[in-house]
Amino acid sequence: MNTPVQYIGRKPTYTDLLYGTGLTFVPNQVRPLPERLAAKFLRHSDLFREEPQDDEQQDEQAQKPEQSDTPPKLEDDTAALLAAAQKQQDEQAQKDLERAGLMDQVRTMTKPELQTLAMDRWNQVLAKNLTLESTRERVLQFVDQYGAA
Repeated sequence: MNTPVQYIGRKPTYTDLLYGTGLTFVPNQVRPLPERLAAKFLRHSDLFREEPQDDEQQDEQAQKPEQSDTPPKLEDDTAALLAAAQKQQDEQAQKDLERAGLMDQVRTMTKPELQTLAMDRWNQVLAKNLTLESTRERVLQFVDQYGAA
């Protein structure tokens, strides 16, 4: 179930960076958000409010007929933007998981295995006179610098 959330902030546009959705709002724009996400946005009462439902909206308009505070008619791309943000979060989680797996693997490898890994994966030659711990540390630095790929 979606909850309609209206942007009531002062700025001409608002882009969500806090909850990772990437949604952009313009003044008085209403977006239907999943209940859990809507609850997070509605915590910020200076920026968002819940859009009244049909019966409440009609009562409100009857009480204030001269007020032109109607939300602008914009194409609703909320679902597509939320799906894209979720996909990006999933991809990042997968990269983090691969990185953690590689780092665990590096912590159990022997010195020759570490040297081979550095050469095969990042085309880096490690000095043969380094200790096992120094070699391991260098390979972990390569993981941080170049990533798990």
